[in-house]
Amino acid sequence: MKVTYFLILKLILIVILTPSLTLSEPFVVLEYRSNSNYENLDNPFISDQNYSLKHKVKKNETLTEIIQKYYGFKYFNIDIISLSIVHYNKRAFVRKNPNFLFAGKTLYLPSLNEIKTLVLKLPKKQNVDESFSDRKSQIYFFGG
Repeated sequence: MKVTYFLILKLILIVILTPSLTLSEPFVVLEYRSNSNYENLDNPFISDQNYSLKHKVKKNETLTEIIQKYYGFKYFNIDIISLSIVHYNKRAFVRKNPNFLFAGKTLYLPSLNEIKTLVLKLPKKQNVDESFSDRKSQIYFFGG
């Protein structure tokens, strides 16, 4: 009887002393940034959403370095920014690939409003009948 009482007491102590083993609850860690309004003023793309810029690409410079320098990583999605830069500067990249940038080219770095319109713009679907409607009324003969 003493042995079972001792085991029960030991189990109770284990459960009380190690609650993480018996019950695990999720928790949230909040991070507060001090002077976050002043951080945004350093970046001209954030303070003026119509701000755009031109940059001449140096030898061995990557698009990621350019985005880091002007836009910064903590405010924007790098993939969206890089694709929008490629969209506005198609001739500065090999086959529109953001990983292959020509040195010596001048890049146009679009403003946030230009990127927003590029992202939110829905592509227009052209109906095949509409694009060839002027040809339907005419018959063309080729050959002899």
